Amino acid sequence: MIEKIISQPSADVVNPLLFSMGEDVMGFLNEVQLQYPNAISFASGRPDAKYFKIEQFSECLDYFVKNSAREKGLEENIVLENLGQYNRTKGIINEEVSKYLLLDESIKAAPEDILITVGAQEAISIGITTLCDRENDVILVEDPAYIGITHFAKINDYKIESIPVIADESSIKAIEEKILEHQKKGKKVKVVYVIPDFQNPTGNSMSLANRRQLLALARLYDFVIFEDNAYGDFYYEKDKMPTLKSLDQNHNVIYLRSLSKTIYPSLRLCLMVVTQKVNVQGKIFALSDLMAKTKGYVTVNTPSIMQAMFGGLLLKNEFSLESLNAEKRAGMKEKRDQLLESLNHFFNKQTQSWAESISWNSPAGGFFLIVKVPFEITKEDVIRCAEVNKVIFTPMSFFYMDKGGENELRLAFSNVTSEEIKNGIERLSEFIKSKVRNQ
Repeated sequence: MIEKIISQPSADVVNPLLFSMGEDVMGFLNEVQLQYPNAISFASGRPDAKYFKIEQFSECLDYFVKNSAREKGLEENIVLENLGQYNRTKGIINEEVSKYLLLDESIKAAPEDILITVGAQEAISIGITTLCDRENDVILVEDPAYIGITHFAKINDYKIESIPVIADESSIKAIEEKILEHQKKGKKVKVVYVIPDFQNPTGNSMSLANRRQLLALARLYDFVIFEDNAYGDFYYEKDKMPTLKSLDQNHNVIYLRSLSKTIYPSLRLCLMVVTQKVNVQGKIFALSDLMAKTKGYVTVNTPSIMQAMFGGLLLKNEFSLESLNAEKRAGMKEKRDQLLESLNHFFNKQTQSWAESISWNSPAGGFFLIVKVPFEITKEDVIRCAEVNKVIFTPMSFFYMDKGGENELRLAFSNVTSEEIKNGIERLSEFIKSKVRNQ
């Protein structure tokens, strides 16, 4: 069979839906960054590696092993051997995570209602696969959005449609209109996916009033909210906003707490909170059990050694990450402030007439900022800016499901230094000035 494929190439050997996603824009950006390694990159939303402190994680692993051995009355070598084996599909640190979620997020979740997944991407895939019927169900996603969910849905042939980023009451009305529209067609909106805190890519945050309205809408129309929280710890202006899950009184929210930004990406852990019960053919099931069944056929279980490292971190810090995140949050705020200062300086409307039509938002947290320009941004612009001006950005159009963002670009400030921000924005201003003057 392999020889046949090699000797007679044919498109029918691959899933045709792979091409429904369009061009691999993230792959394009990676290629640009590799091709121009000396360019300052605002393209990637990677966290700052200086906060990883990976050297401390062997201590966390040791701490977890010693604690487990003491609590279970086992020899430490037995605990270590167990960590090397297959383990519980839902996870091995659920009790520790339950305490952390209550302490830091005000989320009440029993250990059995938590799944430790291989990043938020697996949590999304498990959630959609378990809940959604391809023929009858619809997934609504804010647009622009994190492409992980949109591309997963497309490649697996789930019905997915866009809604506006939830910024005001009109956004809530748009969701209701979409629900009613599909009801008339005999379809059901099953899932609404949102990033309430410092959304990727817009940096938008959902107000408390809109959070409550979204929850009320979920109760009224019986849909599940996927709350993806990767950036909630990085708040720079006001106090931390309550999560949708902490406000959820009717079990309409499935909570996805990625640790890629707060700890580091290669830990590959996400805390998935699934408190719902479901009635299937007259029998009541914990939805978390059904999610675990799905996960068992995806990754079997999440690596126990990585869980133990994080479990040890929680134990050492009495189940709270607040003190650990304070340093990171302060560092990210400095970068955000430096970016705003540099934009105000190099795009000064009072001294630079060409900059009169340039604008940007001032995000209250997160990793991203949006700049609006008076011309359409293309892939060729990305390449030219990287080659000539030695700076890389992401066109916002990359994040939209259809049209949108053609005159906007995203700047990620999380993985650049203050000096790189200054130099990078100066270079970007030269590129944009040239484009404006040559229109």
